[in-house]
Amino acid sequence: MIIKKSSNRLLFRQNDSIRHPHLIYCLVVIAIGAMLLTGLSGCQTQRSVTDSTFSAWEQVIENGRDQEVTILMWGGNDSINQYMDNFVASHLKEQYGIILKRVPMNAPEFIIKLLNEKKASVETGSADLLWINAENFRTARQGNLLWGPITTFMPNLSTYYDAEAADLNFDTGIPIEGYEAIWGRAQLVLTYDAARTADVPTSFAEMLEWARQNPGRLTYPKLPDDFVGTAFVRTAYYELTGQTDAFQKTMTRDEFLSLSQPVIDYFKELAPFLWREGTAYPATQAQLDDLFKNGEVDMTMGFEVGKTAGLVETGVYPDTVRTMVFDTGTIGNAHYLAVPYNAPQKAAALLAIDFLQSPLAQIEKMKPDVWGDMPALDVRRLSEPMQLELAELEAGQVSLSLQELTDHRLPEMQSQYIDWIKEIWTEKIGGQ
Repeated sequence: MIIKKSSNRLLFRQNDSIRHPHLIYCLVVIAIGAMLLTGLSGCQTQRSVTDSTFSAWEQVIENGRDQEVTILMWGGNDSINQYMDNFVASHLKEQYGIILKRVPMNAPEFIIKLLNEKKASVETGSADLLWINAENFRTARQGNLLWGPITTFMPNLSTYYDAEAADLNFDTGIPIEGYEAIWGRAQLVLTYDAARTADVPTSFAEMLEWARQNPGRLTYPKLPDDFVGTAFVRTAYYELTGQTDAFQKTMTRDEFLSLSQPVIDYFKELAPFLWREGTAYPATQAQLDDLFKNGEVDMTMGFEVGKTAGLVETGVYPDTVRTMVFDTGTIGNAHYLAVPYNAPQKAAALLAIDFLQSPLAQIEKMKPDVWGDMPALDVRRLSEPMQLELAELEAGQVSLSLQELTDHRLPEMQSQYIDWIKEIWTEKIGGQ
C-alpha cells in the first residue's frame, strides 16, 4: 500500500502491482476471508483502514479510535520505557481509546522481520509503528517496507514544526519524502565533574594535549557496535579534516579513506594516553558511565542531553557534574517514527504519531527525570506558557540550553559514511 498526495488529501490506494489478475484474485480471497471472520466474531471492533481515503484529519480520528497500536522499539532504557508505558499510553487511551503495546526490539531485528514478511507477501503484519532512523531507515526504504507518505497534513507537525528544517527532510542524507515523522533530536554531549576537572578540553586538539597530561583518565566506547563511540569518532572528522559540507555529499570509499587520514593519525596518537593505554575500550556507553561514576575516568559522553541532570537530581552523580560540547561542535541527529507497509491499524498509528509530536509529549520527554530527549519542534511556535516551561527546564546549571546546543550542532553524515567509519576504525585504529 502507498499514499499519494493530492492537494490537501491523503489518498490511500493499492500498489500498481495489483493490476495483475492473479494478485487481484488473491486479494479478493483475502478480503472475503476477512469479511467472514468479522461476521463470525460478533463483538469484533477492529477496522481496516488500508483501503480508505482520508480527506480530513477527522476521518483519521474516526478510523483510528479504540484500536490497539503496537510499536516496535529499542527497549534498553528504563526511563524511555516508563515514558511510553505510563505517560504516552495513558494519554492515548484518554484521548482516543487507543491501547499502546510496546514491544522491545532492536531496529535491525524488526527490519529483518519486515523483509521476511515482504518476501512472504504478508499483507497484515503485527506492528503498527517503528522507532527508526539512519541506516535502518535506508534499508527500509530500499526494501519498500514503509507505508507513506504519512506526514502530509498531521496537525501538530504542521503547527509546531519547521517544515524547512534539514532533519525533517533528510535522515543522514537520505530523503525522507514523508515516510517517517520526526520524534526527537539528540546531540553528543560530554559530561565531566568540575570538582576534579577544572581545565576541561574544548576541542579535539585540546583533548589530545589534556590526555597527554592526564594519562589513563580518558576513553570512549568501542566501535563498531556502540553508537555513542561511533558518534564521538565521526564528530572528530569535522574538526580534524576542516570539512563540513563534504560529509553530506557523495564520495567514493577511496576518497573517504583519503579524507580520513588526519582522523586515523589523531586517534592512533591519542590511544597510548587513554584508559588502559588504549588496549581496551568500554564496550558500551553504560560501561563508560560506570567508569566515570567510579572515578576511573574523568569524562563520559552520550546523546541524552538531559540525562546527566537527571542523574545529578537523583544523587547518582554529585552536584558538581556538568555537561559540555566542544567549541568546534558535536554531531547532532534526529530519530523518527514510521509505519510498516503492512500495519493493521494505520489510522491509529497516525494518531499516536501526532500525539508524540505534540508540545505536551515533547516537553514531557525533555524533562531530565523522564528521558532528557531534545524536542524536535520549533520552540518559537509554542505558546508563551509552554516557552516558559521550557525555559525552566533549561535553567539548571547542569544541562546546556537548547540554544547553546543548536549553536554547536554539526550536521549528521550520510549513513554510508557511518558504516565506513566503523570499518576504518576497526581496521586502522582499534586493531593496532
